[in-house]
Amino acid sequence: MSDDYEQTGARLGEGVVEPAEPVAKRPSLYKVVMLNDDFTPREFVVDVLQKFFGMHREKAYQIMMAVHRTGSGVAGIYVKEVAETKSEQVNGFAQAHEFPLRTTIEETDSD
Repeated sequence: MSDDYEQTGARLGEGVVEPAEPVAKRPSLYKVVMLNDDFTPREFVVDVLQKFFGMHREKAYQIMMAVHRTGSGVAGIYVKEVAETKSEQVNGFAQAHEFPLRTTIEETDSD
């Protein structure tokens, strides 16, 4: 075989082989996890879920109750940068209103 074949992937006299398009890897997703506390009013949590996660009132109430009953709940799933931003916004908003409500982010299971 000639060096031309090894370098281009084509034999002399054949068409040039186009390089394959790179396959983009899907970004990892992260859950914004809301943590329960004994001081933040339920209505405030519902308002936060509506304001920062775009939930309608009924869905926000369901998530708030899940957080209340189980100790934590997923407010949303996003790419890392968006999850970090939302978590920081919620934590700052709660602190500004003098409530201990906290969120964290966790990477989702990637199967």
